[in-house]
Amino acid sequence: MRLLLAVVLCKLLYFIGSRLGKGSSLPGRVALAVCPGVLSKIKLPETVIAVTGSNGKTSTAEMLAHTLKKSGASVGWNHEGANQIEGIATLILRNATIGGAVKRDVLVLECDERYTRVIFKAVRPHVLVITNLCRDQLTRNGHHEFIQSCIRNAIETIGSGVKLVLNADDPYVAALAAQGKHDSGAGGASCCFFGVSVSATPVFSESGVPHKQRSAGGMYDDGAFCPICKGRMSYDYYVAGHMGSYRCCACGFSHPEPGIKAEGLDYETGEVTLGDGLKTRLAFPGLTGAYNLVAAVAAASQAGVKTEDAARALDGYKLTGGRTVRFSVNGRNGILLVSKHENSLSYNQSLAYIVGQRRSCTVIIMVDTISRKYYTSETSWLWDVDFDILSDDSVQNILLVGRYMNEMAARFAMSAVDMSKIVCVDDRGGLRDCIERSTSGEIYALTCFADKEKLLKALGGTGEQ
Repeated sequence: MRLLLAVVLCKLLYFIGSRLGKGSSLPGRVALAVCPGVLSKIKLPETVIAVTGSNGKTSTAEMLAHTLKKSGASVGWNHEGANQIEGIATLILRNATIGGAVKRDVLVLECDERYTRVIFKAVRPHVLVITNLCRDQLTRNGHHEFIQSCIRNAIETIGSGVKLVLNADDPYVAALAAQGKHDSGAGGASCCFFGVSVSATPVFSESGVPHKQRSAGGMYDDGAFCPICKGRMSYDYYVAGHMGSYRCCACGFSHPEPGIKAEGLDYETGEVTLGDGLKTRLAFPGLTGAYNLVAAVAAASQAGVKTEDAARALDGYKLTGGRTVRFSVNGRNGILLVSKHENSLSYNQSLAYIVGQRRSCTVIIMVDTISRKYYTSETSWLWDVDFDILSDDSVQNILLVGRYMNEMAARFAMSAVDMSKIVCVDDRGGLRDCIERSTSGEIYALTCFADKEKLLKALGGTGEQ
């Protein structure tokens, strides 16, 4: 009776919430309160794929769900982004019959990296995709080693038989396969690696040193020490942050060869070259999209979809999650790049994308709310971001907006960026006027989801994804 009541309540609350535009965690929370063990009583489909990591979860899960649908499978996934146990419960129960059986061929679960163990106690995935691990959200996921420990415990919770789809370029992800069972929980698991070749990355110069030979930017180097033995790491090249081709000088742990990788990326057309000359296109060209695409293709392959079919399904696919929004100001083109605050890898890739366009431009950065989930005024993460990337002749103006614009200005003062390009806009209501009056070139704007709508309003519209 409790199972029946939990399923009915979840469906009803989800229906009401979807009409009101509300979140999708409440229905699951209520269902779990009514029947705490409800998820263990649900009959799941034969294929359950979980996607987790610091960055790229939502986009990878969406690409994967789209690919599986194109292959003819009926797919359920938490497209609203509610990725903790309550959101997972909502997804499963709203797709279940009154009798407790999920009426889908495949479930794709975007899972919060910190709470994977809690989720996997209730729902055992057959395939687990790990996108990357990096510093993120200081109050809860402040260090990549902590997040790695959470996911290691989650893999142990799943037990043997799970297929791991791992980012070969991230040593902290790849180490989940390299360590023994008692350390990583990967014993008995099969592994499929994905990655991005250095030939697919843009080459920038800083004092004449090619980007691929530079250490990670910002105020730290998370690739300096081996995630297994803590010995000194050596890199042949960096792709982004601590991701690249690495080898431990002490224990020999090294970059595994990806089974599926982006061997080429055209930053103008978005064309991505996979193995054997197979080509597909990103609707929004960039390194972040390339990583998400190869992760989705690799995961789909573990679900029985041929690589060429996955590439065909994703050719030109436009994400619906609102990570990029196009707008215009007085006839000038603009792109809003939603970048996670407190996450230097997300910010650095957005900055690299801007400079990689090689176009005269104005950059707007807004930090008004650190997070939409919790309150904090902690801004030390700004020092982790490699703002030196913007010390490029193509960047004509940099406008700083929001409550923390002075903290940003202090950070820029310690960068290689020419401070004459920096303008602090005290009143975001005057942002559009400042853009029209004092700037030139195309417009790129950076902020997080918490400030996305505020910035779009200040720019004069909602934009187009």
